[in-house]
Amino acid sequence: MERKGSKIVSRRQIPHKYRASRPKIVQWIARWFLRLFGWKVDGFIPPLEGKENLIIIAGPHTSNWDGVFGFAAILGLDAKITFFGKHSLFTKPILGKFLKYMGGIPVDKTKPGSGLTDVAIQNMKKLNGSLIAMSPEGTRAKTEKLKSGFLRIAKAVEGQIFLGAFDFGNKRILLDKFYKPSGDNEEDLLWVRNYFLQFQAKRPENY
Repeated sequence: MERKGSKIVSRRQIPHKYRASRPKIVQWIARWFLRLFGWKVDGFIPPLEGKENLIIIAGPHTSNWDGVFGFAAILGLDAKITFFGKHSLFTKPILGKFLKYMGGIPVDKTKPGSGLTDVAIQNMKKLNGSLIAMSPEGTRAKTEKLKSGFLRIAKAVEGQIFLGAFDFGNKRILLDKFYKPSGDNEEDLLWVRNYFLQFQAKRPENY
Protein backbone atom coordinates (compact mmCIF):
# COMPACT_ATOMS: atom_id res chain seq x y z
CA MET A 1 0.00 0.00 0.00
CA GLU A 2 1.39 3.40 -0.99
CA ARG A 3 1.67 6.00 1.75
CA LYS A 4 -0.63 8.98 1.41
CA GLY A 5 0.92 11.59 -0.85
CA SER A 6 3.45 9.13 -2.33
CA LYS A 7 1.34 7.45 -4.99
CA ILE A 8 3.30 6.57 -8.12
CA VAL A 9 0.70 4.60 -10.04
CA SER A 10 -2.26 2.42 -9.11
CA ARG A 11 -4.42 -0.10 -10.94
CA ARG A 12 -7.38 1.82 -9.50
CA GLN A 13 -6.68 4.53 -12.10
CA ILE A 14 -8.31 2.42 -14.83
CA PRO A 15 -11.66 0.58 -14.94
CA HIS A 16 -11.57 -3.02 -13.76
CA LYS A 17 -12.60 -4.40 -17.17
CA TYR A 18 -9.41 -3.04 -18.75
CA ARG A 19 -7.03 -4.69 -16.28
CA ALA A 20 -4.66 -7.46 -17.36
CA SER A 21 -4.37 -9.26 -13.98
CA ARG A 22 -0.59 -9.56 -14.29
CA PRO A 23 1.45 -10.95 -11.37
CA LYS A 24 1.75 -8.53 -8.47
CA ILE A 25 5.54 -8.75 -8.60
CA VAL A 26 5.44 -7.37 -12.17
CA GLN A 27 3.29 -4.45 -11.05
CA TRP A 28 5.61 -3.82 -8.10
CA ILE A 29 8.74 -3.78 -10.30
CA ALA A 30 7.09 -1.24 -12.62
CA ARG A 31 6.18 1.02 -9.71
CA TRP A 32 9.69 0.68 -8.31
CA PHE A 33 11.15 1.65 -11.70
CA LEU A 34 8.98 4.77 -11.95
CA ARG A 35 9.83 5.75 -8.38
CA LEU A 36 13.54 5.26 -9.10
CA PHE A 37 13.38 7.82 -11.91
CA GLY A 38 11.02 10.14 -10.03
CA TRP A 39 8.08 9.52 -12.37
CA LYS A 40 4.39 8.97 -11.68
CA VAL A 41 1.05 8.50 -13.45
CA ASP A 42 -1.52 11.24 -12.86
CA GLY A 43 -5.22 11.18 -13.70
CA PHE A 44 -7.47 8.23 -14.46
CA ILE A 45 -9.79 6.69 -17.02
CA PRO A 46 -13.33 6.99 -15.67
CA PRO A 47 -15.72 4.02 -15.47
CA LEU A 48 -17.61 3.36 -18.69
CA GLU A 49 -20.86 1.63 -19.47
CA GLY A 50 -20.75 -1.51 -21.57
CA LYS A 51 -17.79 -2.98 -23.44
CA GLU A 52 -16.38 0.12 -25.08
CA ASN A 53 -13.31 0.43 -27.28
CA LEU A 54 -10.96 3.22 -26.24
CA ILE A 55 -8.26 4.68 -28.42
CA ILE A 56 -5.64 6.28 -26.18
CA ILE A 57 -3.46 8.75 -28.04
CA ALA A 58 -0.31 9.79 -26.22
CA GLY A 59 2.18 12.50 -27.08
CA PRO A 60 4.34 14.31 -27.69
CA HIS A 61 6.31 11.28 -28.93
CA THR A 62 9.91 12.31 -29.54
CA SER A 63 12.15 9.69 -27.92
CA ASN A 64 12.55 6.00 -27.10
CA TRP A 65 12.22 7.05 -23.46
CA ASP A 66 8.50 7.58 -24.11
CA GLY A 67 8.20 3.85 -24.65
CA VAL A 68 10.28 2.98 -21.60
CA PHE A 69 8.18 5.03 -19.20
CA GLY A 70 5.02 4.13 -21.12
CA PHE A 71 5.61 0.40 -20.63
CA ALA A 72 6.35 0.96 -16.93
CA ALA A 73 3.06 2.87 -16.61
CA ILE A 74 1.13 0.11 -18.40
CA LEU A 75 2.55 -2.51 -16.04
CA GLY A 76 2.00 -0.33 -12.99
CA LEU A 77 -1.60 0.31 -14.01
CA ASP A 78 -1.97 -3.39 -14.82
CA ALA A 79 -3.61 -2.24 -18.05
CA LYS A 80 -4.54 -4.60 -20.87
CA ILE A 81 -3.52 -2.46 -23.84
CA THR A 82 -3.00 -3.24 -27.49
CA PHE A 83 -0.39 -1.36 -29.49
CA PHE A 84 1.36 -1.81 -32.82
CA GLY A 85 4.99 -1.91 -33.85
CA LYS A 86 7.32 -2.72 -36.72
CA HIS A 87 7.18 -6.44 -37.46
CA SER A 88 11.00 -6.65 -37.43
CA LEU A 89 11.07 -5.81 -33.70
CA PHE A 90 8.96 -8.87 -32.93
CA THR A 91 11.52 -11.21 -34.54
CA LYS A 92 14.11 -10.41 -31.89
CA PRO A 93 14.22 -13.22 -29.25
CA ILE A 94 13.85 -11.24 -26.02
CA LEU A 95 12.33 -7.97 -27.23
CA GLY A 96 9.79 -9.78 -29.40
CA LYS A 97 8.50 -11.87 -26.49
CA PHE A 98 8.31 -8.81 -24.25
CA LEU A 99 6.36 -6.79 -26.84
CA LYS A 100 3.87 -9.62 -27.30
CA TYR A 101 3.51 -9.99 -23.53
CA MET A 102 2.73 -6.28 -23.33
CA GLY A 103 -0.03 -6.59 -25.94
CA GLY A 104 1.96 -5.68 -29.03
CA ILE A 105 0.87 -6.67 -32.52
CA PRO A 106 3.44 -6.68 -35.37
CA VAL A 107 2.62 -4.67 -38.49
CA ASP A 108 4.37 -5.19 -41.82
CA LYS A 109 3.63 -2.02 -43.74
CA THR A 110 5.15 -3.45 -46.92
CA LYS A 111 2.22 -5.84 -47.37
CA PRO A 112 -0.98 -4.56 -49.03
CA GLY A 113 -3.84 -3.99 -46.59
CA SER A 114 -1.55 -4.36 -43.58
CA GLY A 115 -1.14 -0.71 -42.63
CA LEU A 116 -1.38 0.17 -38.95
CA THR A 117 -4.86 1.66 -39.25
CA ASP A 118 -6.28 -1.30 -41.16
CA VAL A 119 -4.73 -3.84 -38.77
CA ALA A 120 -6.02 -1.89 -35.76
CA ILE A 121 -9.56 -1.82 -37.11
CA GLN A 122 -9.49 -5.54 -37.92
CA ASN A 123 -8.30 -6.43 -34.41
CA MET A 124 -10.59 -4.10 -32.48
CA LYS A 125 -13.66 -5.34 -34.34
CA LYS A 126 -12.92 -8.80 -32.94
CA LEU A 127 -12.78 -7.54 -29.37
CA ASN A 128 -15.63 -6.77 -27.04
CA GLY A 129 -14.17 -3.72 -25.36
CA SER A 130 -10.47 -2.93 -25.52
CA LEU A 131 -7.79 -0.29 -25.08
CA ILE A 132 -5.47 0.57 -27.92
CA ALA A 133 -2.54 2.96 -27.45
CA MET A 134 -1.24 5.03 -30.35
CA SER A 135 1.09 7.90 -31.11
CA PRO A 136 -0.69 10.30 -33.47
CA GLU A 137 2.69 11.43 -34.82
CA GLY A 138 3.50 7.92 -36.01
CA THR A 139 7.24 8.61 -35.57
CA ARG A 140 9.78 9.99 -33.08
CA ALA A 141 11.17 12.32 -35.75
CA LYS A 142 9.85 15.82 -36.31
CA THR A 143 6.69 15.97 -38.39
CA GLU A 144 4.60 18.90 -39.54
CA LYS A 145 1.28 17.09 -39.30
CA LEU A 146 -0.27 14.36 -37.18
CA LYS A 147 -1.58 11.21 -38.81
CA SER A 148 -5.37 10.75 -38.97
CA GLY A 149 -5.31 7.00 -38.29
CA PHE A 150 -6.70 7.32 -34.77
CA LEU A 151 -9.70 9.25 -36.11
CA ARG A 152 -10.40 6.57 -38.70
CA ILE A 153 -10.07 3.81 -36.12
CA ALA A 154 -12.42 5.53 -33.65
CA LYS A 155 -15.05 5.97 -36.34
CA ALA A 156 -14.73 2.42 -37.71
CA VAL A 157 -15.04 0.67 -34.33
CA GLU A 158 -17.36 3.25 -32.73
CA GLY A 159 -14.74 3.89 -30.08
CA GLN A 160 -13.95 6.88 -27.93
CA ILE A 161 -10.69 8.82 -28.05
CA PHE A 162 -8.87 9.43 -24.77
CA LEU A 163 -5.97 11.86 -24.37
CA GLY A 164 -2.77 10.93 -22.57
CA ALA A 165 0.55 12.75 -22.41
CA PHE A 166 4.26 12.35 -21.70
CA ASP A 167 5.24 15.31 -19.54
CA PHE A 168 9.01 15.23 -19.04
CA GLY A 169 8.97 18.64 -17.40
CA ASN A 170 6.99 17.26 -14.47
CA LYS A 171 8.13 13.63 -14.84
CA ARG A 172 4.68 12.25 -15.27
CA ILE A 173 2.39 10.40 -17.62
CA LEU A 174 -1.02 11.99 -17.63
CA LEU A 175 -4.34 10.22 -18.19
CA ASP A 176 -6.33 13.31 -18.99
CA LYS A 177 -9.70 13.34 -20.74
CA PHE A 178 -11.90 12.24 -23.64
CA TYR A 179 -11.83 14.03 -26.97
CA LYS A 180 -14.85 14.10 -29.23
CA PRO A 181 -13.91 14.63 -32.89
CA SER A 182 -15.64 17.47 -34.72
CA GLY A 183 -15.91 15.55 -37.98
CA ASP A 184 -13.40 17.83 -39.66
CA ASN A 185 -10.12 15.86 -39.68
CA GLU A 186 -7.92 18.88 -40.33
CA GLU A 187 -9.48 20.78 -37.44
CA ASP A 188 -9.21 17.78 -35.12
CA LEU A 189 -5.56 17.11 -35.96
CA LEU A 190 -4.66 20.76 -35.37
CA TRP A 191 -6.48 20.77 -32.02
CA VAL A 192 -4.70 17.61 -30.85
CA ARG A 193 -1.32 18.91 -32.00
CA ASN A 194 -1.84 22.14 -30.06
CA TYR A 195 -3.05 20.18 -27.03
CA PHE A 196 0.27 18.33 -26.79
CA LEU A 197 2.21 21.61 -26.95
CA GLN A 198 1.41 22.28 -23.29
CA PHE A 199 3.59 19.30 -22.26
CA GLN A 200 7.39 19.21 -22.34
CA ALA A 201 8.69 16.50 -24.66
CA LYS A 202 11.96 14.66 -24.06
CA ARG A 203 13.24 16.21 -27.31
CA PRO A 204 11.13 19.35 -27.94
CA GLU A 205 12.95 20.00 -31.23
CA ASN A 206 11.36 16.81 -32.64
CA TYR A 207 7.78 17.92 -32.12
